[in-house]
Amino acid sequence: MRDPIEVSGGDSLSLPSLAEVAHADWPALKRMCVSLELNPKGRSAIVRMRVFDHVRRRVRAEAWRLGREHEAALSTRLGFPEVAERLWESTIQLDAPAPWVGLGYAHLAAGHAREAAKAFDRAAQMGDPTAALHRAEALATAGDLDGAIRASDAYLTAHPGDVRANAMKASYVSRVGFVDEAARVLRAAMESHPEAPGLARSLGVLLLKAGRADAAADAFREAVRHDPSDVDAWINRGTALLLSGRTREAVGALREALELDPRRAEALNNLGVAYLALGQTKSAHVNIERAAKHLETPRIMLNVALVREASRDRPEALRAVEQVLRMKPKDSGALAARKRLAPAGRPHGGKSSTARRTPKKRAPARGHRTSRPVARRKKKPTRGSSRKR
Repeated sequence: MRDPIEVSGGDSLSLPSLAEVAHADWPALKRMCVSLELNPKGRSAIVRMRVFDHVRRRVRAEAWRLGREHEAALSTRLGFPEVAERLWESTIQLDAPAPWVGLGYAHLAAGHAREAAKAFDRAAQMGDPTAALHRAEALATAGDLDGAIRASDAYLTAHPGDVRANAMKASYVSRVGFVDEAARVLRAAMESHPEAPGLARSLGVLLLKAGRADAAADAFREAVRHDPSDVDAWINRGTALLLSGRTREAVGALREALELDPRRAEALNNLGVAYLALGQTKSAHVNIERAAKHLETPRIMLNVALVREASRDRPEALRAVEQVLRMKPKDSGALAARKRLAPAGRPHGGKSSTARRTPKKRAPARGHRTSRPVARRKKKPTRGSSRKR
């Protein structure tokens, strides 16, 4: 709009706010167009959009500043929970539950689970709908799994089909030891939300940890059917098939995972183990060595030792075993492999083990013999020589 008095060194026009443009009636919108030297002709929606574009191009965006709540959230993520606690406490307001939720997670990061539960209770009292789930997480961290299950049930009473709440409850129930009940919760959530592949993957992981490899393989098959690009589901399906004895199917699943991500060390390692079970030592050696190039873990390096031993390369196998023992000195598999691979007469452990010291020989005392003297052999007389008596 045109100012009645020109400001020295400034612009004679002051732009209307976007809210004024949005709520202006047709006569006021036409006056804005005339003052801004825009075309007022056309439908009202077109004229209003014309004014909007003019204001957006000329208005200056306010510079973003880092607030205390942003500093608190970053401090929690970066591993400084004590700093985050002080920052969240300085941002607490009477009508905002968000700082209480942030304070609760800062308490959790600091290891104060009881204080975190109190903060989440305060957020629930102020109307935060997800505070019950936050409180369940705090109780589970403190070891009160029964309380976490009750908090999850309280939230599910108002939100029965919530995917996150069902997954959290299944996790707490399985940790208590009721695997069948946890599987039932996840299957019910899968029926309510068949489009969520994460539920089928969670069910498969739950069954795989419980030792039910066949049922876990079926759950992972459902997960990859919904989302064929889920690399983790393909790897887990291959692992479940391998544990259930269906080795050739496991090879196919792990190859699918490597088609999506050729650098996944878990898939390469498991594929090498599957080839080793099939008796294909060369393919097993190639895949496990590739896995070790991407990720050196005790499990992968122990498999490297096994394939090198199968290839009759005992020195390199022993070197891999020693590397495992440097990472995990009490690994039973590595200790057994070192005992099996170490050459006879050599102390196990090489440089890492303490060498046996041979005692130094002391000088013999006078009048005592150190050992029995060796008798001197008599010379055999030759022919023609006479023996002197």
